[in-house]
Amino acid sequence: MILLAFLMLAVGGILLGGSWSFFRQKKPWWAVALMAVLGVVCVLIAFWRIQQGV
Repeated sequence: MILLAFLMLAVGGILLGGSWSFFRQKKPWWAVALMAVLGVVCVLIAFWRIQQGV
């Protein structure tokens, strides 16, 4: 199950990178905000799961 946490960490990083790309391309603010929030949530859940060892 720790593999799932690392996969979620990677997905969160990809989402954060995508939100930065959207910001640089002047996409709608709501798309940038939504992608950034989803990315941060994925990263935080992944870190929490890794710390718990679940």
